[in-house]
Amino acid sequence: MTIEIKAPAFPESIADGEVAAWHKTEGESVSRDELIVEIETDKVVMEVVAPEDGVITKIHVQEGDTIESEQLLATLEQGAVAPSAGAPAATVEAATTAGVAAATGTSVDDTDMAALLGPAARQLVDVHKLDISQISGSGKNGRITKEDIVR
Repeated sequence: MTIEIKAPAFPESIADGEVAAWHKTEGESVSRDELIVEIETDKVVMEVVAPEDGVITKIHVQEGDTIESEQLLATLEQGAVAPSAGAPAATVEAATTAGVAAATGTSVDDTDMAALLGPAARQLVDVHKLDISQISGSGKNGRITKEDIVR
């Protein structure tokens, strides 16, 4: 079954938002409640998660695009499996490795570290021009939270 993934309903005071970051690509498997995309408005960063397990079949907007409330973002094929059976295990292994490396203070590629930032933490890092390799994450799988930045 095909499921449309839409932007959340924005409050009345927010006219539009911008696609801040895609965490998944076309053809990639997702699990229910897994982060897919972040939408940034002038007031808040919203996370859009997968409504069901499946595969992202089509991404309709790109990073940096301006979107409106409840606009179609992507299409998900419910229950489908990505073509490569090894891909989900590799993704989990990479996330675990990055989490362990962050927790132990060892070096991790900047791209991997950026994926470990929560939305509020990402905004603080950008505003204050912080080096994320110097911050150890206390969130799930070594994810860097706002509280980690403030410390």
